[in-house]
Amino acid sequence: MRPHKSAPFQEFTVDVAFFSGSDPFATETYRIPAATWFSAQQQALHMSVNSVYDNARIPDLRRTATVRPA
Repeated sequence: MRPHKSAPFQEFTVDVAFFSGSDPFATETYRIPAATWFSAQQQALHMSVNSVYDNARIPDLRRTATVRPA
C-alpha cells in the first residue's frame, strides 16, 4: 500500500459578489487555505450562505466567485 500524498495548501483570496438579477449589490472577500483554486472557490461559496447578503427576500438572488492567489 502506498502512502497517500496530499497537495500542499496555498492561500487564496476569493471575492464573492452578490446579485439581484443582473444588478450587483454586495461583495464579500474570504481568505481560504486550500489545495486548489477550485476548492477555495467552493469553500467560499459555501461560506457565503451564512452572509448577511444571503437573504431570501432578495429577488433572483445569485452570486459569483472570483479566485486569486493571496
